[in-house]
Amino acid sequence: MSTDIEACAEEWRTQGWTVVHDLVPAEEIDAAVEELWGHFPRPSDYHSGDPEAIAHFETGSTDERYQPSRQGSSHGLNEEDAVGREFRLRQFLGHVLFPYDSHLLNRLQIHPRVVDFAQRAMNSEDIRLYQARIWGKYTGVTDYEQPFHQDRNHTIVPDRVEPGWWNMLGFLYLSDVEDGVGPTEILSLGDSPPGTEPHSAAGRRGSYLAYRTDVWHRGVNLTREGGSRFLMNIAFKHAHHEWIGFDSFQQNANRGPWSKFAASCTPEELALFGAPKPGHPFWTVELIDALEDRYRGIDASPWREALK
Repeated sequence: MSTDIEACAEEWRTQGWTVVHDLVPAEEIDAAVEELWGHFPRPSDYHSGDPEAIAHFETGSTDERYQPSRQGSSHGLNEEDAVGREFRLRQFLGHVLFPYDSHLLNRLQIHPRVVDFAQRAMNSEDIRLYQARIWGKYTGVTDYEQPFHQDRNHTIVPDRVEPGWWNMLGFLYLSDVEDGVGPTEILSLGDSPPGTEPHSAAGRRGSYLAYRTDVWHRGVNLTREGGSRFLMNIAFKHAHHEWIGFDSFQQNANRGPWSKFAASCTPEELALFGAPKPGHPFWTVELIDALEDRYRGIDASPWREALK
């Protein structure tokens, strides 16, 4: 790996953002991306004008707020005739919520190198994953130019911006994100628009853009002919910070994709979603039996050993 993890963690703490280049090996990204085409059309198919490919993208968002049938309702977003840097409805097409019908993508969502980086930067091993989804964009879908903003929609109270209270927002790049395909523009901590020269958060696939809620950033238009950009939202908070949230995982806990994913998890991985670890007073012999019944194939031995 070409990145100094500790230096990036310190950069996130002091600058408010960092790009951890090559955090996940490219070969692991490439293997998982082969499963991406079950959720999105291949860029060549979309840009060929294939009606089925276009319809696949237009209706594929599993976040109902961004489905075309729901876009007539009020989201506080502008219509397509808005001019300049604006939040437009179609900018948010292409959101597919975790868990996915894809084993490798599900495992990528909790990749140990990403989790390790978040724990180091946040100075805690007891963290929770609170945003998990993949997001695809294609040149020509809309004007993706956004105004500079801060992500204040992740918490129901004002942000407490000091060590021990920060949450980590992040994008794991599933494709190379470079000029022409919409690398995020971002300002360093303490800088604010207008008049401040932004940084480009470009990076190769496998890189992770980590930022905090107290830095200004914006989405950038895709201008490359036939261009596309795919990433995975991975955001973390400290355990017990109930005021921070975005995606709910419990609503999918009885679905097949979640059951298969959960069966592949260690106790530490399930704890990222809030599951009690072995040794927690929640667990009894009967509940461990029920865990094995619910997630067929899970290794329940850590929970059983902890009861001793």
